[in-house]
Amino acid sequence: MQPDESGRVFRNHPSVIVSYLLSAAIVMVVLVFLSLREYAWDNKFETIAIVALVMLATLGWAYFFWKRTFYIFEDNEIHVTRDAVFKVDKHIQYTRLASVGVKRDLVNRLFGTSTLTFNVNSSMNSTAAEATLVLKKDVADRLRDRLNSMIFEKEVTVEQELTECQTLVHVSNTDIVMHAILGQPTWQALFGLLMLFYAVVMLFADSSGGFITAVILLVVSEVLPFISVILKYYNYRIYRVRDTVTVESGLITTQRRSFKVNKINSVRIREPLLARLFHKAMLEAEVVGMADQDNNNAPVLCPLKGRKDVEEVLGRLLPELVFESSPERQPRRALIPMLITDTIATAIIVGTCLALFFTAETYLVGESDVLTFAVRATEVFAAVALPLLIYGRSGMAQRHRTFDTGENSFMFVYGGYDICTEYINYDKVQFTQVTSGPLQRPFGLAKCTVNMMSSVGFREITSGLFEPEDLERVPDEVNARIADGRYDYRRYL
Repeated sequence: MQPDESGRVFRNHPSVIVSYLLSAAIVMVVLVFLSLREYAWDNKFETIAIVALVMLATLGWAYFFWKRTFYIFEDNEIHVTRDAVFKVDKHIQYTRLASVGVKRDLVNRLFGTSTLTFNVNSSMNSTAAEATLVLKKDVADRLRDRLNSMIFEKEVTVEQELTECQTLVHVSNTDIVMHAILGQPTWQALFGLLMLFYAVVMLFADSSGGFITAVILLVVSEVLPFISVILKYYNYRIYRVRDTVTVESGLITTQRRSFKVNKINSVRIREPLLARLFHKAMLEAEVVGMADQDNNNAPVLCPLKGRKDVEEVLGRLLPELVFESSPERQPRRALIPMLITDTIATAIIVGTCLALFFTAETYLVGESDVLTFAVRATEVFAAVALPLLIYGRSGMAQRHRTFDTGENSFMFVYGGYDICTEYINYDKVQFTQVTSGPLQRPFGLAKCTVNMMSSVGFREITSGLFEPEDLERVPDEVNARIADGRYDYRRYL
């Protein structure tokens, strides 16, 4: 089989071989300089020969796979075939595609190519595309235009999108930097501060090993995600053409992903604690098959902006899901079972932490004044700050938790330090549970747990504590829509 002139059979651009070689070269460099440094220094010629053989083997292997891999675009599906060591015969139906994305990294820019990514409506492999195809940029754009007209019923081309489609929200690059700083979950920010404190302590304690470990953890948890977010969401644009939403962004590696509105299971306004202090929020969605590894696997529809700006974007982008809300607030009596739960959790967590730190202190007495001070400071933190954090979360949750139902969706506002306002499509709910535990039952309260498909796997969303009769409106409406025919699965194909 060979690529044909009809535009139905394709093979990856040969630049994919270069990408394989670069990946192999990076692995060899890390292996030589980190694991085999002394051997490589003493046996230069042998090392060069081994590296050369590995690279030649990689080149042959990559060429073999490239030569025998084909992409056939049938009338109803993409047929991926590879007759190599193992035979691959993959069929991807167009109706199952969540998105057809375009990605351009440094290798793509160097060779004038684009990478088409095909994500399916499945949580089994949502963190990676089901198939990728590298073509010359003009050929990739024409193929994507053709697929968009077939799958998403889009009549505009890629070039027209770039020039004619206006973004629904102006996101400056300054906003992206603020998004990287303030948009992270509170637990991640606290972990970063803890690693910074640990690094300072190890520096003054003259412990090079502990200092390096803390710095590595700080870089991995804070610095690298910060850089990654800026590079990914730089030059952000989002627009909607009929029933198709398209998101574009990227500095070094550019990405363009499109998906239909009916593939969205829920949408939420997320407000981390740091962002809320500046009256800012971000907009996320759950689209099966479209995971975002830089945002806890939830695609971002609007990076960090003012709360009113985000609400305006949501109303213009997805008027089918949002509704004018008159939310019911969590009853005040709900605070009592929450405080009882916090008291039990505080006794267990704080008691365990203090026992560990007291034990550590007995081994550090006389070893180092800095280490002794650090352990005692941690003991004070565990005894004072941890209870305040635990009880404070319940206080903030009591203040913000609300619940309401609309025509096509219902709304949960949940969270403690990080608040989420989530609109969930009734038709996308897998099942619900309204439960009242031994602490909630005496106060006439219950919680509703909603299970649905998310960007990766199943996801549970739990409401606050409300009266059971109010929460039962959710499963009752889900069942009613199935019974009276308002739910039609064909709308979501």
